[in-house]
Parts: sequence; C-alpha cells; structure tokens
Amino acid sequence: MSVDPSHSELHPSRATTGRTSFWRKLGGGSLSISLIVHAVLLALGVFWIFQVIPDKKPEPDFMPKGGGGGSPGVKEISNKKQRATMSTPNTPRMAAKGASSTFTLPEPDAASAMSSVGSLSSGGLSGGLGGSGSGGGRGDGHGKGFGSGSGPGLGGGAPGANPFGILPVAGAEVGMAGAFYDIKQTDKRKDTGVQPSGMPAIIRKFVEGNWRDSELREYYEAKQKLLQTKIYIPRMSADNAPAAFKCADEVKPSRWIVVYRGRVSPPKTAKYRFVGGADDVMVIRFNHKLVLDHGFTSGTTGLSLMSSHNRDVMTGAAQDDGVKKKLQESYPSKLPVTFYKYSSLPGWNGAIGGLAVGSEFEAREGNVYDMEILISEIPGGSFGACLLIEEVGAAYEKDSGGDPILPLFRIDSNLPEMKGEAPPFAKDGPVWKLVGKGGRPDI
Repeated sequence: MSVDPSHSELHPSRATTGRTSFWRKLGGGSLSISLIVHAVLLALGVFWIFQVIPDKKPEPDFMPKGGGGGSPGVKEISNKKQRATMSTPNTPRMAAKGASSTFTLPEPDAASAMSSVGSLSSGGLSGGLGGSGSGGGRGDGHGKGFGSGSGPGLGGGAPGANPFGILPVAGAEVGMAGAFYDIKQTDKRKDTGVQPSGMPAIIRKFVEGNWRDSELREYYEAKQKLLQTKIYIPRMSADNAPAAFKCADEVKPSRWIVVYRGRVSPPKTAKYRFVGGADDVMVIRFNHKLVLDHGFTSGTTGLSLMSSHNRDVMTGAAQDDGVKKKLQESYPSKLPVTFYKYSSLPGWNGAIGGLAVGSEFEAREGNVYDMEILISEIPGGSFGACLLIEEVGAAYEKDSGGDPILPLFRIDSNLPEMKGEAPPFAKDGPVWKLVGKGGRPDI
C-alpha cells in the first residue's frame, strides 16, 4: 500500500512548522539576542563610568566660612621628605566633602563686631554677616555665626574653618590685616625663577628693610585679604594657605609669604616676651623692633635651625664664631636663647628644639603699638605656626617637662580647640586690644 509522503502522521514537522518567515531567514533570532546582550553591557558600562568619575573638583580643607559655618573637607599631603625628624608624616588622602576636620577658625570677638556693625535685622545682611537669607559664601548652617544662612560673615564656622584669618567685614575691625604673596611668580603672573634656596635672602631683605611693602611688590599678591586674631595653626598641608586667600588655582603651595599688620594695646602695663615657632618661618616685629624669630629657617639670619649645631650655638652648648657672629648681628634674641619643649610637640622638639623664647619688651596699658607678623612656607608640604606670650615674672602652670603653659597672643575672646601638633595654652590668658589694622609702609 502506498503512503502519501505528505501525510501529517509521518511528517509531523511539516504540519506544525508552516512557512519559514523572512526575519528568520535573515537570522533574526540570534541577532535579537546579540543586540539585547550588547545593550545590557553598554548600559552597565555607562552606569559604572558615572559612578567613578566625580562631577566636580575636590574641595580644599576649608573655605573662609560664613555666618552659618560650612561643610569642610579633608585633604592632607605628604610631609616634606627632607624633614625626617618630624614624628608623624601627613598621609595623602582624597578630599571628602562633608567630612569633619581638626582645623580651628580664629574667631573674632562677637561683641566688638556687633557693636561695630550696629543692630542686625532678620535677613537684612544675608550677603555680609550671614543673616536669614543666603549670601555669597559657603556653608551649611552649622557654624556659630550671626544667622542661619550662608555668607562670608563673622561666624565661628564649623571645624575645619580657615585658620589663616577671616574675611573682612565692612565697618568691623576684627583682626590684623593679612596679605598673601607668591614669590614664585611676578605681579604679572610670570615665573620669577626663585628656588627654595633663594627664599631666606628675600625674607631677610624684607625684615631688614623696615617691612616695606615695596620689597614684595614685584611678586604676586592675592586679591583676597584676611583678618587674623591669633596665630594658632597646628601642622597641616601647606596648600591651605593659598586656599584660604582664594588663590589656590593660581598658586602652588610653596615659596609663599603672609604678612599680618595691626595696631594693638596691652591689657596691662608689664614686660612681655613672645614664645613661638613655625614650619618654616615666623618673624615678629613689635613697636618697630624685631622681638622673635624661630622656625625651620631663621628669617633674620637665613640659618637653618634644623641644624642641631646651630641650635647648640644659640643655647651656648657649642662654640662656632661664624654662626655666633651671624646671630649677634641679626637675630633678635640675646644669646643664649631659651627653648620650651612641650610634650605635644615631639616633632618640633626634635627638629628645631621646640618653641623659642623671644626678647623682652615693655608695653604700657593705654598705649598703642604697631605689630607685624610674617609667616612663610619654603619647600612645600606641611605648615604650622603658633604664637604665645609670656608676662615676665608672672607665675604659670607647668607642663610635664617643667615649662610654663602660656596664653596665646590674641585680640579676641575666643579660643581654638587644642588639637594636632601644637602647644598647650592657658585658657584664662589676657586679651590684647586691636586699635587698628595697621599701616602698609611703602617708603
């Protein structure tokens, strides 16, 4: 019996499949799967890229805060390689917005600032003193300012705020006027060719030249000025200085100088002496006389004070006629020099002998005296500075090593937090009066 080859029972595939579509003839099934897989991989790749690439530059450790404080970041760079004697190097880290920091803002005396600017109405000064509105500054409302808004006001700001000074406020005398100079470039933004080895001579020429601004006029000067009420800068990244003066995009964090000027009056008639030091340079002039010079480099002699031999000559523990002659000619303190070695300064104690005690001077209550402070960073890396004041003959609490715990020299009633590589200080110390921000001698 013959069988029809087209019968469905013998050829079920023909009965169920039907005509092959044009899409399948082109390989549409495998093509669809391939397209879907590639689309998924592409979407995952785009998502990963947007997760990795930040949407803006990392912020510096601080910005000059407004009345409402700010959101500090954290950023430190590695310590200077040549300063192997320093105890704790700074570890490089990525900037993290919103992280807490240990930096402390030198706060103004709120009472004096309030009396200077008059009554504050709600929202009336949002761009200046941080009223209820939103000003031109940065902040998230966590500070100690005069309002809940943000703005470049007089607020204490959150931890991590600017330790190099605060933004000036019209009508309020709240600190010594500070100017920032970059010695690496001219006032026309051209390279000066100045190397770290050339910095001591430039600093020495300035301090010996009656602190005239004309000595620094050829160098780049930041447009932003700051007002300083105290020098208490625990060791930190040196790039915080140009960031504070709003020139970080134009200035690399080395070979810079900051000069503060003010006219001050003492709380009582007495003999005083400054105690302090810096990494790298700090020089103090009071009533037109040099009274303190101490740091990794001497600003008046150019000597490296990281040299134990030079320090031994200063203290009388070693003899070197050449070094001694330089010190006698230019150094403001009489030999032998006294050093205070606080336990919270192990790095400075090993590197530069601790904090140096300056020469004595008399200041009378009611009299007004010109005062200038120079701080400088030379090679870059880390920076720190602090300035205490000692009344000669006064009794002070002693630290574990027997050195006196002195008050900060300050011209406001606020105290910073004692953190990091910085000396202890007496919290009940006197407050000096700021009479004026000081002149800018140009002759």
